[in-house]
Amino acid sequence: MDHIANDGTRAYRSELRAEQADETKVRILDATVRVMAGGIATLSIPAVAREARVSIPTIYRHFGTKQDLLAAVYPHLERRAGRAALVMPTSIGQLRDGVRMLLDQLESFDDLARAAMASPAASEARALSMPRRLDLTRQMANTVEPPLGDVDRDRLARLLVILTSSSALRTWRDHLGVSADEAADDIEWVIDSVIAGTASRPGRSAGT
Repeated sequence: MDHIANDGTRAYRSELRAEQADETKVRILDATVRVMAGGIATLSIPAVAREARVSIPTIYRHFGTKQDLLAAVYPHLERRAGRAALVMPTSIGQLRDGVRMLLDQLESFDDLARAAMASPAASEARALSMPRRLDLTRQMANTVEPPLGDVDRDRLARLLVILTSSSALRTWRDHLGVSADEAADDIEWVIDSVIAGTASRPGRSAGT
């Protein structure tokens, strides 16, 4: 009986430690969002530690590097907004629906989250995610029929990154005042026009 009781106590303590660790991570991420929303140019770990009221080693214990912390911010904002992790489109045919989902995601963020994502410090997070985003948009560009040459595929991939960036989408929503459907239609039209123009370009060949 003592053995069973000890096992139960250890399991409880383990669950409690895991719960406390999760709470500390959320506390750190909430602090990171507040620091970013303050408009700082570069995120610093000491500033986050002060805001979260934890030690600097505590932050590094939960997030091994500053890059790891920044990479965790957007998924944290999604959870704060009660949204599932966004599934990015993998083909040109899915582009319109993908843009619509991106806009819905942005719309679900509160003012603090929007301020954080629009801050200069958020550019650090975007720079870290850029290789992955380019890989995703290249996958989309690879679905164009007839296939594009390597140079045109990479140009299209870069254009897709720009058009689907949070700053571009905020321009459609906040400054142009168009609906999510209109913005998705605009972006789809731009990409379709570029693909059609590339296909009809005189002298077009693979790799050009």
